[in-house]
Amino acid sequence: MNKYIHIFKNITYGIGGMLLLVSCNKDFPNLLQNFNEAKDSPENRDKVLMVIVDGLAGPAVQAIEPTNLIEMTRNGMVSYGSLADPTTDFQMTNASVASSLLTGVYANKNKVVSNDLSTLDAATYPTMFSRLKSTNKASSMYTSSADYTTFLGKDAHVETVVNDEAVVAAAVKGLEADSADLNVVHLTDVEQAGASSEYSDESTVYVDAVNKLDKQVLQLVNTIKTRKSYSNENWLVVVTSGKGGDSKAPVTDFTAFGDSKRNTYTLMFSPKFSRKVLPRPSAKDIPFVGAATRYTYLGNNKVTSSLADVTKFNMGAGSDWTVTLFLKYNVVGANYYYPSFLSKRAAGFTGAGWNIFLEAGYWGINSSIAGQAFGPNINDGEWHALTTVIKRSGSQDSVYVYTDGTSASVSGKVSQVSANANNLDNNAPLTLGNLAASGDNLDISICNVQIYDRAFSFGEVKQYGGVTNIDDKSPFWNNLQGYWPGYDDVNTNKLTEKTGKGAGNFELKGAISWVSFNELVPFFQPPISDAFFRQVPNAVDVPFMIYQWLGVSVESAWKLDGKSWSPNYAQIRN
Repeated sequence: MNKYIHIFKNITYGIGGMLLLVSCNKDFPNLLQNFNEAKDSPENRDKVLMVIVDGLAGPAVQAIEPTNLIEMTRNGMVSYGSLADPTTDFQMTNASVASSLLTGVYANKNKVVSNDLSTLDAATYPTMFSRLKSTNKASSMYTSSADYTTFLGKDAHVETVVNDEAVVAAAVKGLEADSADLNVVHLTDVEQAGASSEYSDESTVYVDAVNKLDKQVLQLVNTIKTRKSYSNENWLVVVTSGKGGDSKAPVTDFTAFGDSKRNTYTLMFSPKFSRKVLPRPSAKDIPFVGAATRYTYLGNNKVTSSLADVTKFNMGAGSDWTVTLFLKYNVVGANYYYPSFLSKRAAGFTGAGWNIFLEAGYWGINSSIAGQAFGPNINDGEWHALTTVIKRSGSQDSVYVYTDGTSASVSGKVSQVSANANNLDNNAPLTLGNLAASGDNLDISICNVQIYDRAFSFGEVKQYGGVTNIDDKSPFWNNLQGYWPGYDDVNTNKLTEKTGKGAGNFELKGAISWVSFNELVPFFQPPISDAFFRQVPNAVDVPFMIYQWLGVSVESAWKLDGKSWSPNYAQIRN
Protein backbone atom coordinates (compact mmCIF):
# COMPACT_ATOMS: atom_id res chain seq x y z
CA MET A 1 0.00 0.00 0.00
CA ASN A 2 1.36 3.34 -0.99
CA LYS A 3 1.55 6.05 1.61
CA TYR A 4 1.23 9.70 0.80
CA ILE A 5 2.67 12.20 3.19
CA HIS A 6 1.04 15.59 3.08
CA ILE A 7 3.04 18.21 4.89
CA PHE A 8 1.38 21.52 5.52
CA LYS A 9 3.91 24.00 6.79
CA ASN A 10 4.11 27.73 7.26
CA ILE A 11 0.39 28.22 6.88
CA THR A 12 0.44 31.81 8.03
CA TYR A 13 -2.26 34.39 8.14
CA GLY A 14 -1.40 37.87 9.37
CA ILE A 15 0.94 38.67 12.23
CA GLY A 16 3.02 35.92 13.79
CA GLY A 17 1.45 33.13 11.74
CA MET A 18 -1.99 33.56 13.23
CA LEU A 19 -5.37 33.36 11.64
CA LEU A 20 -6.96 36.73 12.15
CA LEU A 21 -10.71 36.40 12.38
CA VAL A 22 -12.52 39.68 12.01
CA SER A 23 -15.85 40.08 13.75
CA CYS A 24 -18.76 40.35 11.38
CA ASN A 25 -22.36 39.30 11.08
CA LYS A 26 -21.42 35.86 9.79
CA ASP A 27 -20.54 32.94 12.02
CA PHE A 28 -16.86 31.98 12.13
CA PRO A 29 -15.75 29.19 9.77
CA ASN A 30 -14.21 26.10 11.29
CA LEU A 31 -10.65 26.40 10.10
CA LEU A 32 -9.09 23.56 12.06
CA GLN A 33 -11.55 21.05 10.70
CA ASN A 34 -10.31 21.78 7.18
CA PHE A 35 -7.14 19.90 8.06
CA ASN A 36 -8.62 16.89 9.85
CA GLU A 37 -8.22 13.51 8.24
CA ALA A 38 -11.15 12.16 6.29
CA LYS A 39 -13.21 10.13 8.72
CA ASP A 40 -13.06 6.44 7.99
CA SER A 41 -16.18 5.59 9.95
CA PRO A 42 -19.11 7.31 11.62
CA GLU A 43 -17.56 6.35 14.95
CA ASN A 44 -14.65 8.78 14.60
CA ARG A 45 -14.87 11.35 17.36
CA ASP A 46 -13.03 14.60 18.01
CA LYS A 47 -11.82 14.84 21.61
CA VAL A 48 -10.00 17.36 23.79
CA LEU A 49 -7.93 17.05 26.96
CA MET A 50 -7.33 20.44 28.56
CA VAL A 51 -4.93 20.70 31.53
CA ILE A 52 -5.13 24.01 33.44
CA VAL A 53 -2.09 24.49 35.69
CA ASP A 54 -2.27 27.33 38.21
CA GLY A 55 0.95 29.35 38.53
CA LEU A 56 2.68 27.86 35.49
CA ALA A 57 5.01 30.66 34.33
CA GLY A 58 5.97 30.43 30.66
CA PRO A 59 9.56 31.70 31.01
CA ALA A 60 10.15 29.23 33.86
CA VAL A 61 8.90 26.29 31.79
CA GLN A 62 11.24 27.35 28.99
CA ALA A 63 14.17 27.45 31.40
CA ILE A 64 13.31 24.18 33.19
CA GLU A 65 12.71 22.22 29.96
CA PRO A 66 10.51 19.48 31.43
CA THR A 67 11.17 16.28 29.49
CA ASN A 68 7.71 15.27 28.34
CA LEU A 69 6.39 18.73 27.54
CA ILE A 70 9.52 19.36 25.46
CA GLU A 71 8.91 16.08 23.65
CA MET A 72 5.30 17.05 22.98
CA THR A 73 6.39 20.28 21.30
CA ARG A 74 7.71 18.15 18.43
CA ASN A 75 4.04 17.72 17.56
CA GLY A 76 2.75 20.91 19.07
CA MET A 77 2.21 24.62 18.80
CA VAL A 78 3.80 26.21 21.86
CA SER A 79 4.28 29.65 23.39
CA TYR A 80 6.36 30.35 26.48
CA GLY A 81 5.15 33.95 26.37
CA SER A 82 1.40 33.58 25.98
CA LEU A 83 -0.82 36.03 27.83
CA ALA A 84 -3.55 35.62 30.42
CA ASP A 85 -5.31 38.93 29.74
CA PRO A 86 -3.67 42.05 28.22
CA THR A 87 -6.79 44.20 28.42
CA THR A 88 -7.15 45.10 32.10
CA ASP A 89 -5.05 46.58 34.90
CA PHE A 90 -6.16 44.38 37.80
CA GLN A 91 -3.84 41.81 39.37
CA MET A 92 -4.15 38.47 37.63
CA THR A 93 -5.58 35.59 39.66
CA ASN A 94 -5.96 31.93 38.81
CA ALA A 95 -9.73 32.27 39.02
CA SER A 96 -9.87 35.21 36.61
CA VAL A 97 -7.73 33.41 34.03
CA ALA A 98 -9.67 30.14 34.41
CA SER A 99 -12.85 32.09 33.74
CA SER A 100 -11.41 33.36 30.46
CA LEU A 101 -10.10 29.88 29.59
CA LEU A 102 -13.59 28.42 30.00
CA THR A 103 -15.80 31.26 28.69
CA GLY A 104 -13.65 32.64 25.86
CA VAL A 105 -14.02 36.28 26.96
CA TYR A 106 -11.81 38.63 28.93
CA ALA A 107 -12.52 39.60 32.51
CA ASN A 108 -14.18 42.88 31.52
CA LYS A 109 -16.97 40.71 30.12
CA ASN A 110 -17.08 37.65 32.37
CA LYS A 111 -16.69 39.90 35.49
CA VAL A 112 -14.19 37.76 37.38
CA VAL A 113 -11.46 40.21 38.42
CA SER A 114 -10.33 38.52 41.63
CA ASN A 115 -10.32 35.04 43.14
CA ASP A 116 -14.07 35.38 43.75
CA LEU A 117 -15.76 33.23 41.10
CA SER A 118 -19.23 34.15 42.34
CA THR A 119 -19.09 37.27 40.16
CA LEU A 120 -18.95 35.18 36.97
CA ASP A 121 -21.55 36.29 34.42
CA ALA A 122 -22.26 32.81 33.09
CA ALA A 123 -25.72 33.85 31.91
CA THR A 124 -24.30 36.23 29.30
CA TYR A 125 -21.09 34.31 28.64
CA PRO A 126 -21.65 30.59 29.31
CA THR A 127 -18.73 28.24 29.81
CA MET A 128 -17.66 25.76 27.17
CA PHE A 129 -19.41 23.08 29.21
CA SER A 130 -22.77 24.79 28.75
CA ARG A 131 -22.29 25.60 25.09
CA LEU A 132 -21.15 22.07 24.30
CA LYS A 133 -24.12 20.61 26.17
CA SER A 134 -26.42 22.57 23.86
CA THR A 135 -24.80 20.78 20.90
CA ASN A 136 -25.19 17.35 22.53
CA LYS A 137 -21.52 17.11 23.47
CA ALA A 138 -20.44 16.03 26.94
CA SER A 139 -17.80 17.49 29.25
CA SER A 140 -15.96 16.36 32.37
CA MET A 141 -13.91 18.38 34.85
CA TYR A 142 -11.55 17.13 37.55
CA THR A 143 -10.49 19.61 40.23
CA SER A 144 -9.65 20.05 43.91
CA SER A 145 -11.43 23.41 44.05
CA ALA A 146 -14.98 23.54 45.37
CA ASP A 147 -15.37 27.01 43.85
CA TYR A 148 -14.43 25.73 40.40
CA THR A 149 -17.02 23.01 40.83
CA THR A 150 -19.74 25.41 41.99
CA PHE A 151 -19.23 28.33 39.62
CA LEU A 152 -17.46 26.89 36.57
CA GLY A 153 -18.61 23.27 36.54
CA LYS A 154 -22.26 23.69 35.62
CA ASP A 155 -23.27 21.38 32.74
CA ALA A 156 -20.16 19.21 33.12
CA HIS A 157 -19.62 15.96 34.94
CA VAL A 158 -17.40 17.18 37.79
CA GLU A 159 -15.29 15.22 40.24
CA THR A 160 -14.01 17.26 43.17
CA VAL A 161 -11.20 15.64 45.14
CA VAL A 162 -8.61 16.68 47.74
CA ASN A 163 -5.34 17.33 45.85
CA ASP A 164 -3.52 17.05 42.54
CA GLU A 165 -2.66 13.37 42.98
CA ALA A 166 -6.33 12.57 43.46
CA VAL A 167 -7.29 14.84 40.55
CA VAL A 168 -4.95 12.99 38.18
CA ALA A 169 -6.11 9.60 39.48
CA ALA A 170 -9.75 10.55 38.92
CA ALA A 171 -8.96 11.92 35.46
CA VAL A 172 -7.08 8.75 34.50
CA LYS A 173 -10.01 6.62 35.59
CA GLY A 174 -12.42 8.84 33.69
CA LEU A 175 -10.32 8.94 30.52
CA GLU A 176 -10.06 5.16 30.47
CA ALA A 177 -13.79 4.80 29.90
CA ASP A 178 -15.49 8.22 29.78
CA SER A 179 -17.23 9.33 26.60
CA ALA A 180 -16.81 13.06 27.28
CA ASP A 181 -15.79 15.19 24.32
CA LEU A 182 -14.05 17.83 26.49
CA ASN A 183 -12.02 16.73 29.50
CA VAL A 184 -10.66 19.47 31.79
CA VAL A 185 -8.06 18.71 34.46
CA HIS A 186 -7.27 21.49 36.96
CA LEU A 187 -4.00 21.29 38.94
CA THR A 188 -2.75 23.55 41.74
CA ASP A 189 0.55 22.17 43.10
CA VAL A 190 2.73 24.34 40.81
CA GLU A 191 1.02 27.47 42.16
CA GLN A 192 1.56 26.35 45.74
CA ALA A 193 5.24 25.70 45.05
CA GLY A 194 5.73 29.11 43.45
CA ALA A 195 3.91 30.93 46.22
CA SER A 196 6.09 29.24 48.85
CA SER A 197 9.35 30.11 47.08
CA GLU A 198 9.47 31.71 43.63
CA TYR A 199 8.13 31.00 40.17
CA SER A 200 11.43 30.30 38.44
CA ASP A 201 14.06 27.72 37.67
CA GLU A 202 16.07 29.21 40.57
CA SER A 203 13.70 27.51 43.02
CA THR A 204 14.21 23.79 43.63
CA VAL A 205 10.68 23.54 45.02
CA TYR A 206 9.18 25.09 41.89
CA VAL A 207 11.34 23.02 39.52
CA ASP A 208 10.29 19.84 41.31
CA ALA A 209 6.62 20.82 41.03
CA VAL A 210 6.92 21.51 37.30
CA ASN A 211 8.71 18.21 36.71
CA LYS A 212 6.01 16.40 38.70
CA LEU A 213 3.39 18.09 36.52
CA ASP A 214 5.35 17.01 33.46
CA LYS A 215 5.00 13.35 34.51
CA GLN A 216 1.31 13.81 35.26
CA VAL A 217 0.69 15.18 31.76
CA LEU A 218 2.49 12.17 30.28
CA GLN A 219 0.32 9.87 32.41
CA LEU A 220 -2.84 11.52 31.10
CA VAL A 221 -1.66 11.38 27.47
CA ASN A 222 -0.67 7.72 27.78
CA THR A 223 -4.08 6.96 29.26
CA ILE A 224 -5.69 8.44 26.15
CA LYS A 225 -3.51 6.27 23.92
CA THR A 226 -4.65 3.08 25.70
CA ARG A 227 -8.34 3.76 25.17
CA LYS A 228 -10.07 0.99 23.23
CA SER A 229 -11.63 3.59 20.96
CA TYR A 230 -8.38 5.58 20.46
CA SER A 231 -7.91 4.52 16.84
CA ASN A 232 -11.24 6.13 15.99
CA GLU A 233 -10.57 9.33 17.94
CA ASN A 234 -8.95 12.62 17.02
CA TRP A 235 -7.36 14.14 20.14
CA LEU A 236 -6.17 17.67 20.86
CA VAL A 237 -4.23 18.10 24.12
CA VAL A 238 -3.99 21.60 25.57
CA VAL A 239 -1.69 22.36 28.49
CA THR A 240 -1.95 25.95 29.69
CA SER A 241 -1.63 28.16 32.74
CA GLY A 242 -4.00 29.78 35.13
CA LYS A 243 -1.94 32.88 35.86
CA GLY A 244 1.83 33.05 35.68
CA GLY A 245 3.82 34.01 38.77
CA ASP A 246 5.66 36.83 40.47
CA SER A 247 9.18 37.47 39.22
CA LYS A 248 12.17 38.89 41.07
CA ALA A 249 13.75 40.11 37.85
CA PRO A 250 13.83 43.91 37.34
CA VAL A 251 10.91 45.17 35.29
CA THR A 252 12.00 46.78 32.03
CA ASP A 253 8.83 46.18 30.00
CA PHE A 254 5.77 47.94 31.38
CA THR A 255 3.37 46.45 28.85
CA ALA A 256 1.27 43.36 29.62
CA PHE A 257 4.27 41.28 28.56
CA GLY A 258 6.26 42.75 31.45
CA ASP A 259 3.69 41.61 34.02
CA SER A 260 4.97 38.19 35.05
CA LYS A 261 1.54 37.15 36.35
CA ARG A 262 0.15 37.61 32.84
CA ASN A 263 2.95 35.60 31.22
CA THR A 264 1.66 32.08 30.76
CA TYR A 265 2.48 28.84 28.99
CA THR A 266 0.34 27.36 26.22
CA LEU A 267 0.88 24.07 24.38
CA MET A 268 -1.52 22.63 21.81
CA PHE A 269 -0.50 19.08 20.95
CA SER A 270 -1.73 16.63 18.33
CA PRO A 271 0.09 13.81 16.50
CA LYS A 272 -0.96 15.63 13.33
CA PHE A 273 1.02 18.76 14.18
CA SER A 274 4.64 19.55 13.52
CA ARG A 275 6.62 21.89 15.73
CA LYS A 276 5.67 25.56 15.84
CA VAL A 277 6.94 28.09 18.39
CA LEU A 278 5.12 31.39 18.91
CA PRO A 279 7.67 33.75 20.50
CA ARG A 280 6.83 36.72 22.67
CA PRO A 281 7.27 39.98 20.71
CA SER A 282 9.39 42.81 22.09
CA ALA A 283 7.88 46.19 22.94
CA LYS A 284 11.34 47.62 22.23
CA ASP A 285 10.71 47.00 18.53
CA ILE A 286 7.84 49.51 18.37
CA PRO A 287 9.10 52.84 16.96
CA PHE A 288 8.46 56.29 18.37
CA VAL A 289 6.73 58.07 15.51
CA GLY A 290 5.59 61.68 15.28
CA ALA A 291 6.69 65.28 14.95
CA ALA A 292 8.33 67.80 17.29
CA THR A 293 9.14 71.48 17.41
CA ARG A 294 12.71 72.42 16.54
CA TYR A 295 14.19 75.04 18.85
CA THR A 296 17.09 77.09 17.49
CA TYR A 297 18.64 80.09 19.26
CA LEU A 298 20.42 82.17 16.65
CA GLY A 299 20.51 85.95 16.36
CA ASN A 300 17.23 87.75 16.90
CA ASN A 301 15.02 84.96 15.61
CA LYS A 302 15.18 82.54 18.55
CA VAL A 303 12.30 80.08 18.85
CA THR A 304 10.24 80.60 21.99
CA SER A 305 6.70 80.23 23.28
CA SER A 306 4.86 81.30 26.43
CA LEU A 307 1.50 80.84 28.09
CA ALA A 308 -0.79 83.86 28.13
CA ASP A 309 -1.75 83.48 31.79
CA VAL A 310 1.32 84.30 33.88
CA THR A 311 -0.24 82.84 37.04
CA LYS A 312 -0.31 79.32 35.61
CA PHE A 313 2.13 76.89 37.21
CA ASN A 314 3.23 79.04 40.09
CA MET A 315 4.50 76.41 42.49
CA GLY A 316 3.76 77.72 45.95
CA ALA A 317 5.46 76.52 49.11
CA GLY A 318 4.40 73.09 50.29
CA SER A 319 3.25 71.83 46.90
CA ASP A 320 4.57 68.94 44.80
CA TRP A 321 5.17 68.97 41.04
CA THR A 322 6.54 66.77 38.27
CA VAL A 323 7.68 68.10 34.89
CA THR A 324 8.46 65.70 32.05
CA LEU A 325 9.42 66.29 28.42
CA PHE A 326 11.20 64.54 25.56
CA LEU A 327 14.32 66.21 24.14
CA LYS A 328 16.78 65.42 21.37
CA TYR A 329 20.00 67.14 20.30
CA ASN A 330 19.75 67.74 16.55
CA VAL A 331 23.55 68.02 16.30
CA VAL A 332 25.35 64.98 17.70
CA GLY A 333 28.07 65.90 20.19
CA ALA A 334 27.11 69.57 20.33
CA ASN A 335 27.98 71.51 23.50
CA TYR A 336 25.58 74.29 24.48
CA TYR A 337 26.32 76.45 27.49
CA TYR A 338 23.44 77.59 29.68
CA PRO A 339 20.53 77.97 27.24
CA SER A 340 17.21 77.48 29.06
CA PHE A 341 14.53 75.48 27.26
CA LEU A 342 11.72 75.32 29.86
CA SER A 343 11.27 77.92 32.60
CA LYS A 344 8.95 79.78 34.95
CA ARG A 345 11.17 82.76 35.62
CA ALA A 346 11.73 86.31 34.36
CA ALA A 347 15.35 85.61 33.44
CA GLY A 348 17.63 82.61 33.65
CA PHE A 349 19.51 81.82 36.85
CA THR A 350 18.20 84.74 38.92
CA GLY A 351 15.09 85.70 40.86
CA ALA A 352 12.12 83.65 42.03
CA GLY A 353 11.26 80.64 39.92
CA TRP A 354 13.14 77.96 38.01
CA ASN A 355 14.67 77.19 34.63
CA ILE A 356 15.76 73.92 33.03
CA PHE A 357 18.85 74.34 30.87
CA LEU A 358 21.76 72.69 29.07
CA GLU A 359 25.40 72.84 30.08
CA ALA A 360 27.83 71.29 27.62
CA GLY A 361 26.24 67.91 26.83
CA TYR A 362 24.23 67.48 30.02
CA TRP A 363 21.15 69.13 31.47
CA GLY A 364 20.05 70.56 34.80
CA ILE A 365 17.62 72.71 36.74
CA ASN A 366 18.36 75.97 38.54
CA SER A 367 15.81 77.35 41.00
CA SER A 368 15.33 79.79 43.83
CA ILE A 369 14.58 76.98 46.28
CA ALA A 370 17.64 74.73 45.88
CA GLY A 371 21.08 74.23 44.44
CA GLN A 372 21.41 72.93 40.90
CA ALA A 373 20.60 69.31 40.05
CA PHE A 374 22.00 67.70 36.90
CA GLY A 375 21.41 64.78 34.61
CA PRO A 376 24.02 63.03 32.40
CA ASN A 377 25.15 63.74 28.85
CA ILE A 378 22.27 63.61 26.39
CA ASN A 379 24.00 65.06 23.30
CA ASP A 380 24.11 61.72 21.46
CA GLY A 381 21.44 62.66 18.92
CA GLU A 382 18.92 60.27 20.50
CA TRP A 383 15.60 61.04 22.18
CA HIS A 384 15.64 61.24 25.97
CA ALA A 385 12.93 61.62 28.62
CA LEU A 386 13.87 64.37 31.10
CA THR A 387 11.89 64.43 34.34
CA THR A 388 12.12 66.97 37.16
CA VAL A 389 10.38 66.31 40.48
CA ILE A 390 9.84 69.13 42.98
CA LYS A 391 8.79 67.67 46.33
CA ARG A 392 8.00 70.18 49.09
CA SER A 393 5.13 68.62 51.04
CA GLY A 394 7.13 66.39 53.37
CA SER A 395 10.00 66.41 55.80
CA GLN A 396 12.70 65.84 53.17
CA ASP A 397 11.93 68.52 50.59
CA SER A 398 14.07 68.03 47.49
CA VAL A 399 14.43 68.65 43.78
CA TYR A 400 15.21 65.54 41.72
CA VAL A 401 16.09 65.01 38.07
CA TYR A 402 15.75 61.73 36.18
CA THR A 403 16.97 60.84 32.71
CA ASP A 404 15.20 57.98 30.95
CA GLY A 405 13.88 56.71 34.26
CA THR A 406 17.21 56.72 36.10
CA SER A 407 18.80 59.13 38.58
CA ALA A 408 22.19 59.03 36.87
CA SER A 409 24.05 62.33 37.06
CA VAL A 410 27.34 63.89 35.99
CA SER A 411 30.60 63.21 37.77
CA GLY A 412 31.07 65.88 40.40
CA LYS A 413 27.42 66.93 40.26
CA VAL A 414 24.25 65.56 41.85
CA SER A 415 20.77 64.60 40.63
CA GLN A 416 19.07 65.44 43.95
CA VAL A 417 19.33 68.62 46.01
CA SER A 418 17.57 69.69 49.19
CA ALA A 419 14.88 72.36 48.87
CA ASN A 420 14.37 75.37 51.11
CA ALA A 421 11.25 77.34 52.00
CA ASN A 422 11.69 80.09 49.39
CA ASN A 423 8.75 81.00 47.17
CA LEU A 424 8.86 79.94 43.51
CA ASP A 425 5.89 82.13 42.53
CA ASN A 426 6.41 85.01 40.08
CA ASN A 427 4.73 86.98 37.31
CA ALA A 428 6.75 85.46 34.49
CA PRO A 429 4.91 83.15 32.09
CA LEU A 430 5.73 79.48 31.70
CA THR A 431 8.09 79.55 28.73
CA LEU A 432 9.07 76.74 26.40
CA GLY A 433 12.12 77.69 24.36
CA ASN A 434 14.37 80.74 24.62
CA LEU A 435 14.46 82.72 27.88
CA ALA A 436 16.08 86.11 28.33
CA ALA A 437 19.65 86.12 29.67
CA SER A 438 20.32 82.51 28.76
CA GLY A 439 22.66 80.98 26.17
CA ASP A 440 22.55 82.08 22.54
CA ASN A 441 23.35 78.80 20.80
CA LEU A 442 21.00 75.83 20.58
CA ASP A 443 19.55 73.29 18.13
CA ILE A 444 17.25 70.75 19.82
CA SER A 445 13.82 69.19 19.36
CA ILE A 446 11.21 68.99 22.13
CA CYS A 447 7.83 67.27 22.41
CA ASN A 448 5.49 65.59 24.93
CA VAL A 449 5.68 68.26 27.66
CA GLN A 450 3.73 67.28 30.81
CA ILE A 451 3.25 69.04 34.15
CA TYR A 452 1.64 67.26 37.13
CA ASP A 453 0.66 68.62 40.53
CA ARG A 454 2.16 65.63 42.34
CA ALA A 455 5.67 64.35 43.00
CA PHE A 456 6.33 61.13 41.13
CA SER A 457 8.27 58.47 42.99
CA PHE A 458 11.36 56.96 41.39
CA GLY A 459 9.36 53.86 40.48
CA GLU A 460 6.63 55.95 38.86
CA VAL A 461 9.16 57.92 36.83
CA LYS A 462 10.70 54.65 35.66
CA GLN A 463 7.32 53.18 34.74
CA TYR A 464 5.56 56.20 33.25
CA GLY A 465 8.28 58.68 32.29
CA GLY A 466 8.66 57.14 28.84
CA VAL A 467 4.96 56.96 27.92
CA THR A 468 4.69 58.83 24.64
CA ASN A 469 0.94 59.43 24.48
CA ILE A 470 -1.08 60.41 27.56
CA ASP A 471 -4.86 60.16 27.76
CA ASP A 472 -7.60 59.97 30.39
CA LYS A 473 -6.76 56.32 31.03
CA SER A 474 -3.44 57.38 32.55
CA PRO A 475 -3.32 56.63 36.30
CA PHE A 476 -2.31 60.27 36.94
CA TRP A 477 -4.66 62.01 34.54
CA ASN A 478 -6.35 63.92 37.35
CA ASN A 479 -2.96 65.29 38.41
CA LEU A 480 -1.96 66.28 34.89
CA GLN A 481 -2.42 70.06 34.81
CA GLY A 482 -0.81 70.77 31.46
CA TYR A 483 -0.03 68.54 28.47
CA TRP A 484 1.46 69.70 25.18
CA PRO A 485 2.51 66.66 23.08
CA GLY A 486 2.91 68.68 19.88
CA TYR A 487 2.54 65.63 17.62
CA ASP A 488 -0.60 66.97 15.95
CA ASP A 489 0.55 70.60 15.73
CA VAL A 490 3.14 70.05 13.00
CA ASN A 491 3.65 73.08 10.70
CA THR A 492 1.56 75.39 12.90
CA ASN A 493 2.65 78.17 15.26
CA LYS A 494 1.20 76.70 18.42
CA LEU A 495 1.36 73.77 20.82
CA THR A 496 -2.13 72.64 21.77
CA GLU A 497 -2.86 71.87 25.40
CA LYS A 498 -4.66 68.50 25.61
CA THR A 499 -6.15 68.19 29.12
CA GLY A 500 -8.68 71.01 28.72
CA LYS A 501 -7.96 72.16 32.29
CA GLY A 502 -7.33 75.78 31.36
CA ALA A 503 -3.56 75.95 31.08
CA GLY A 504 -3.75 77.31 27.54
CA ASN A 505 -1.76 76.79 24.36
CA PHE A 506 1.84 77.77 23.74
CA GLU A 507 2.12 80.36 20.96
CA LEU A 508 5.33 79.79 19.01
CA LYS A 509 7.48 82.69 17.81
CA GLY A 510 10.76 82.98 15.94
CA ALA A 511 12.22 80.77 13.22
CA ILE A 512 9.63 78.03 13.71
CA SER A 513 10.28 74.64 12.12
CA TRP A 514 9.28 71.05 12.76
CA VAL A 515 11.04 67.72 12.58
CA SER A 516 9.46 64.32 12.01
CA PHE A 517 10.83 61.09 13.44
CA ASN A 518 10.42 57.33 13.32
CA GLU A 519 12.93 55.86 15.76
CA LEU A 520 13.40 53.01 18.19
CA VAL A 521 13.89 54.50 21.66
CA PRO A 522 14.53 51.86 24.36
CA PHE A 523 12.98 53.76 27.26
CA PHE A 524 9.95 55.11 25.40
CA GLN A 525 6.56 53.41 25.40
CA PRO A 526 4.70 54.29 22.18
CA PRO A 527 1.03 53.32 21.81
CA ILE A 528 0.56 49.61 21.27
CA SER A 529 -2.34 48.23 19.26
CA ASP A 530 -4.33 45.22 20.40
CA ALA A 531 -2.77 43.26 17.53
CA PHE A 532 0.61 43.45 19.28
CA PHE A 533 -0.68 41.37 22.19
CA ARG A 534 -2.36 38.92 19.83
CA GLN A 535 0.93 37.75 18.36
CA VAL A 536 0.84 35.02 21.00
CA PRO A 537 -2.15 33.03 22.27
CA ASN A 538 -4.29 34.70 24.93
CA ALA A 539 -6.37 32.71 27.40
CA VAL A 540 -9.52 33.57 25.43
CA ASP A 541 -8.11 31.86 22.34
CA VAL A 542 -8.14 28.41 23.95
CA PRO A 543 -11.94 27.97 23.90
CA PHE A 544 -12.03 29.21 20.32
CA MET A 545 -9.53 26.54 19.30
CA ILE A 546 -11.41 23.85 21.23
CA TYR A 547 -14.74 24.74 19.64
CA GLN A 548 -13.15 24.52 16.21
CA TRP A 549 -11.46 21.22 16.98
CA LEU A 550 -14.74 19.73 18.16
CA GLY A 551 -16.52 20.94 15.02
CA VAL A 552 -18.70 23.45 16.87
CA SER A 553 -19.59 26.54 14.86
CA VAL A 554 -18.59 29.67 16.79
CA GLU A 555 -21.43 32.11 16.38
CA SER A 556 -20.71 35.83 16.19
CA ALA A 557 -23.64 36.37 18.60
CA TRP A 558 -21.56 34.75 21.33
CA LYS A 559 -19.21 37.78 21.21
CA LEU A 560 -16.14 35.74 22.06
CA ASP A 561 -12.82 37.57 22.32
CA GLY A 562 -10.70 34.72 21.02
CA LYS A 563 -9.52 33.63 17.62
CA SER A 564 -8.10 30.55 15.98
CA TRP A 565 -4.45 29.81 15.29
CA SER A 566 -2.92 27.78 12.51
CA PRO A 567 -0.60 25.02 13.69
CA ASN A 568 1.89 23.47 11.29
CA TYR A 569 0.46 20.21 10.06
CA ALA A 570 2.37 17.02 9.22
CA GLN A 571 -0.60 14.88 8.26
CA ILE A 572 -0.15 11.28 7.21
CA ARG A 573 -2.80 9.27 5.36
CA ASN A 574 -2.76 5.75 4.01
